Amino acid sequence: YPLCALSPTTAKSIICTWRSKPMGFKWPKEVDERPLVQRFDGKVAHFKDGSSAEVDVVMMCTGYLHKYDFLREELRLKSRNVLYPPGLYKGIIWQEGGNGKLLYCGVQDQYYTYTMFDVCALWAVKYIEGEMAIPDEKTRESDWKGWVARNKALKDGHEEIDFQTDYVQELARDCGSDYPYDLDVSEMFHTWKGHKANNILTYRDQSFASKYTGVQSPIHHTNFMYALDDSLETFMHQKK
Repeated sequence: YPLCALSPTTAKSIICTWRSKPMGFKWPKEVDERPLVQRFDGKVAHFKDGSSAEVDVVMMCTGYLHKYDFLREELRLKSRNVLYPPGLYKGIIWQEGGNGKLLYCGVQDQYYTYTMFDVCALWAVKYIEGEMAIPDEKTRESDWKGWVARNKALKDGHEEIDFQTDYVQELARDCGSDYPYDLDVSEMFHTWKGHKANNILTYRDQSFASKYTGVQSPIHHTNFMYALDDSLETFMHQKK
């Protein structure tokens, strides 16, 4: 989540500096967005738009970076943090070396997280056990390149949600009766995306019902913006 969303409780003001485009959320008055910082003169930061500001702390948020120095050069996945990294058949089997025996699991950027990891892991196990037939090299290459091209064409977060929904559903179908679950929770993700666009400060306070049990999740006793104590005792027993 954006660290700057915590500004009302942890800092008097925050400036988010961006390289390609601003995040564009409806920030509180304590948060500002400016083009990429160019240099520092002591405690004064100078930004690409010519503006400047005195700052006390600089936090460099790098995102997730793929780094596999323990592997030989031809075996290393080199990619930005995207929904479908290149060179991976089914997002799992490395195609640039390794003779089909190097598997990457869970290296995608994520909406689905644990459910995706779960089905990826089963797919990999079935492949290792010889239960997952794969096509010839040309077909595998065409398949992953098709996914990568589609990933690059996505216009917004809602299209990203549908894209990854298709991906996890395909893996589940491949696993057949060993994975008889409908993982499609795209409706929840679209709603969540709307909550985030409407109010970056409260979207984590919303409640959803389990797709599988229908049980509604309880509203946490403390607003996310102010729930800074994550101890078990406080989580379980604190009152509003």
